[in-house]
Amino acid sequence: MTRNFFSSLILWILCSFLVFFCFIVAASAQGTKARPAHVGFIYPLSTNGTEAPQLTNNFSMHVLAGVSWQENAFCLSGISSVVKHEAHGVMISGILNHVQHKARGAQMAGVLNYIKGNAEGAQLAGLANISGSADGAQLAGLANITKDARGLQMAGFANKAGNSDAQVAGFGNIARNSDAVQVAGFINVAKDAHTQVAGFINVAKKVSGVQVAGFINIAEESNYPIGLVNIIKNGEKQIGVSIDESASTMVTFRSGGKVLYGILGAGYNFKDEEARYVLEGGLGAHIAISKSFRINLETVTMAMSDLQHDVYMKSALRILAAYKIANRLEFFAGPSFNHLNYERGQTDIRDDHYLWKNRGKNHINGLYFGAIAGVQFNL
Repeated sequence: MTRNFFSSLILWILCSFLVFFCFIVAASAQGTKARPAHVGFIYPLSTNGTEAPQLTNNFSMHVLAGVSWQENAFCLSGISSVVKHEAHGVMISGILNHVQHKARGAQMAGVLNYIKGNAEGAQLAGLANISGSADGAQLAGLANITKDARGLQMAGFANKAGNSDAQVAGFGNIARNSDAVQVAGFINVAKDAHTQVAGFINVAKKVSGVQVAGFINIAEESNYPIGLVNIIKNGEKQIGVSIDESASTMVTFRSGGKVLYGILGAGYNFKDEEARYVLEGGLGAHIAISKSFRINLETVTMAMSDLQHDVYMKSALRILAAYKIANRLEFFAGPSFNHLNYERGQTDIRDDHYLWKNRGKNHINGLYFGAIAGVQFNL
């Protein structure tokens, strides 16, 4: 009898444990129960009803809006889709896609994609994409905002990321670290950047590649800035005075890194009244020969006018030998190869002294050699 009692007790304990274990499994699976399809009008008017936030679906379609725990393949809503856990596959909504954790695949929304965790794949939004991090492509009509972007961010107005690979924006890009390229219609801002291309201004602390700006580059370290004005902390800034073969006397600001620099100048021509006022802009490159001596290669464009009728356009390639004195004062001189363009009917300010000349229907073009010499002071 005692033996039967202990056998019954052990059997009861095992059965109780089994029931308790099944209850635990069932309770933990409430948020992950799968349904093959979820179709509805607006939550909770759907095939999943009020249980929709606890169910996982392979296929979802809603006239207005839907809610689910997880989407595994495809989700389509007329206005919005809200996923409380993860979304895999394709999500399409007329206004909003909202994923509480991470998403993998593609999210397309007429206004906003909001992924609280990592977005892996592609996000396309008419207005904005916002995510904790992004691994793939973000394309938005207005803005992309994320902590880390591994891939491409492209926006009609602006991109913002802590760390980014490639950013392309109609107005501006902001990143703490940009590992590949920033391209913007107006401004790029980064702490550490590889390559920046902006229509107006680039700002960075350290640039390992090239900065290209329509007007100004600003950085602490940048050896290859391409812009008219380059404010580089470890670079050079020089104010100079020069005169060329046409008697154009220029005051010029040269600024840039250890290799590339920009040129911006203004001056007066004492020889030709028709081209007395001169503006100059261009780019240059330093080739170091020794501590005191170097070669400067420059390409510039000059506009010369009397500010009334005549305008002469001159382009020049220069090879300048430069010698520094006491690391502050630099003398330079060298030959130039020039192209002059002006309208027919204007005075020939070269008196027909050209290597080659072409009289077109409306314009006259000429090529000739010249020279330039000057002195500049390091700021």
